[in-house]
Amino acid sequence: MACHATLALIGVALIGVLESLAVAAVFTVIEVAGLALVIWAGGTALPSADWQMPEAVAWAGIGAGATLAFFAFIGFEDMVNMAEEVKHPERTMPRAILLSLAITAALYGLVAWAAVRSVPVDDLAGSEQPLALVWARATGGPAAPLALIAVAAALNGVLAQIIMASRVLFGLGRRSAALGVFHNAHPRFGTPVLATALVGAAVLAGALALPVAALAGATSAILLGVFVLVNAALIGVKREQPQASFRVPMTVPVLGLVASAAALALQLWGGG
Repeated sequence: MACHATLALIGVALIGVLESLAVAAVFTVIEVAGLALVIWAGGTALPSADWQMPEAVAWAGIGAGATLAFFAFIGFEDMVNMAEEVKHPERTMPRAILLSLAITAALYGLVAWAAVRSVPVDDLAGSEQPLALVWARATGGPAAPLALIAVAAALNGVLAQIIMASRVLFGLGRRSAALGVFHNAHPRFGTPVLATALVGAAVLAGALALPVAALAGATSAILLGVFVLVNAALIGVKREQPQASFRVPMTVPVLGLVASAAALALQLWGGG
């Protein structure tokens, strides 16, 4: 099933960007609707017996959750890879990134509140489908609809990764002769066929070989490493080229480097 779904998503990504975004938009609407149902169910249900603020902040748990949450940042930072296919990217992209960050942060916070309010924390920790558990406990109804919504969310993430990563490989092919074979677009569809096929194959292999939690953790660690390198590179560019075309205070990449390195160290330490 996973293999067939991934192959279908690769096919959509090969057909065209507009078609891919249309499918992704449908998945996103389904996903947000499911989260809204969880928030409503958890927010209107009777509070669980242990619903209260903890006596002490569990920083280890917060740190682990924060590093895993970087899995969500794949979509945000990958948005810039589509800049060449956007009208007025200098205006559109910053607004899109900031708006998506704000909406996602609000949804994450509300879902977390609804979940811990309606279901004991130990039950949530032991469940492989915590949002479906929240729905079932809060409403008494079947959890199957939430499971289907979770599938749509997973497919949405897979499609986004195939589209975005293939554009990265396409761009690298323009800069590097060794990867030049990937800097080719289909004459009819206008999509990078070889790059899309390679990225799709890598996504499929990862999905088949690793459990979701391990895959998300590994992806988060890789992404944190990329954030460390990007912030370090930005510091170097600002030191060597103070009049670069972009303008951000030096404190931004410095704080980003420190935060990303700390989160990466915490994740690696926790994983060991």
